Amino acid sequence: MIKVFFIVLFLFFFNITAEESVQERSGDEGMLTSRLGEDDGESFAKSSPMIKVEDGSPLKYFELYGHFSFGFKYTNNMILNGNNPYLSSTAVRKTEIDEISGDLGPADSSRERNLSWSWLKLHLQPVINVAETLEIHTKMSIFGNTAMGADNYMADTRSNGLLRDAQLKTSGSIIFEGLWGVIDTPLGELKIGRMPYHWGLGILYNDGNSILDQGTGDYLDRIQLTIPVAGFKIIPSFDFASTGLLQKHQDYFIDSSHRDNGYNIGLAFMMMEDDKKLLESKILNEQTVFEFGAKFMFSWKNRGTGEWNDTTGDIDPVDGNIVDPSKTYTYMSQSGKLWRLGAWANLYHKNFSLKTELAFISGDIGKVLLDDGNETKIKSEMVGFAIETEYRFIPRKFHLSLLTGLASPDGSDFVQGDSWNIPGNAINTSTTNSDTKVQNFRFHKNYNMNSTLWNEFLGRFTAGYYASLFGTFYAIDEFKIDLGITYSMSLKKSNSLGGEGLVNAVEPFLGLDYSNKSGLRMGIKYQLGVPGSGLSVVDIDGSVRSAKLYHFLNIYTGIVF
Repeated sequence: MIKVFFIVLFLFFFNITAEESVQERSGDEGMLTSRLGEDDGESFAKSSPMIKVEDGSPLKYFELYGHFSFGFKYTNNMILNGNNPYLSSTAVRKTEIDEISGDLGPADSSRERNLSWSWLKLHLQPVINVAETLEIHTKMSIFGNTAMGADNYMADTRSNGLLRDAQLKTSGSIIFEGLWGVIDTPLGELKIGRMPYHWGLGILYNDGNSILDQGTGDYLDRIQLTIPVAGFKIIPSFDFASTGLLQKHQDYFIDSSHRDNGYNIGLAFMMMEDDKKLLESKILNEQTVFEFGAKFMFSWKNRGTGEWNDTTGDIDPVDGNIVDPSKTYTYMSQSGKLWRLGAWANLYHKNFSLKTELAFISGDIGKVLLDDGNETKIKSEMVGFAIETEYRFIPRKFHLSLLTGLASPDGSDFVQGDSWNIPGNAINTSTTNSDTKVQNFRFHKNYNMNSTLWNEFLGRFTAGYYASLFGTFYAIDEFKIDLGITYSMSLKKSNSLGGEGLVNAVEPFLGLDYSNKSGLRMGIKYQLGVPGSGLSVVDIDGSVRSAKLYHFLNIYTGIVF
């Protein structure tokens, strides 16, 4: 019924008037569509130009936005003395003679302390203006997330060449991330397709479009209508979140079952200034500007398809990608109902600005089998909160900023050392000490909180508190220096990496950035990490192994257009 409703809605409002002027495109809820780069809060979104007309008929007009970026990253002790659960060893191995067989074989992992790599990408967003009221957008990455010197995960061997100096394509070098159409209707702007999605500060949904790192961001297969009402925007939406298993039918794939599909239905309200140049002008003139947004999203997934298990009396996935059933809440049943509630607000007053976002997630996210053989539902109840403040003591000369945030903790142990996409440690299937409620909120991996530990080493910040205080000095308008320090900790001792303490790390940093109006961006950032007891782990023999100092260096250059 929901699909039929949106199809009827689309047909009803397809009456397009060719005389309407091109509206400046607002982006995903809370941000502009074309967030092609970030530099000191600047968005590089551009409005669509007027369509050329010849003999009364509009001509197709092509626009191209994007950015080129090249970066180099160096890390020292990324392994955190073996305490990093995501990098317990490296793929590089030593060899030694086996004392019994006399054969040459692999020794223990070398566990390299110094790791470095370079990466390259070209991010493109072409726009085709078919008419004044019709647009086609797409987003793609060329060499996105590609480490220079290789384009695959294969080790160099004698068979494929030990010193290859020609990089052959063995994986997709051009990745199409989004494709969507924009249609102006009498009621509002209709968007259909796979589109980037960003909300508020980006702690819950983040499009990841930055020249500073290798992030890919969020994309949703969505039908969205933006209805302007007296300065506000009302945005209903419907997402095809998941089709489940696909089946090849003739020469294409079809959705072989509706039983395992997942959907989102949402409603958002916003009030914001779409014209970024006008917003900057108001701020420079010390006018007070207030923006806000609120969203409600309901997600549901039907019971998954698969093979019947006579032992458990349930359906198991058939793709073979089954992880430890004692830690995976999707093993017994993939059905779930989830509420996502979020709000953000921006305040600009004279030389002071405050931005904040609150996210809350609640619902059922599947079932799990306890040790006694009984099934139980896995509940979700988590909250995340972030604030970004800035005071411009001398505008464009000296600014002082504070980033701070909190992610709710969980009743289980070691959730800060858990995988970012499988929150297995957040539940405990033991009948003597069961914990079937996932409570630790996970910040989005692309949200920058000035922490090497979380942005580079561990992934998603969770179950803790952080604060980053830094000053920005503008030597000239195009060159700035950031000097600051970041502190992070667990809210519960048991939630830390090894359950030995609260403090994760104290991380001072220094950054230099250059940007000009032509689109050139260059920068370098160094951060030192001083680990706390929260990064210590207990060895098998009961001894405590502490992490030592770690270092991170990021050098980048880019061109925004």
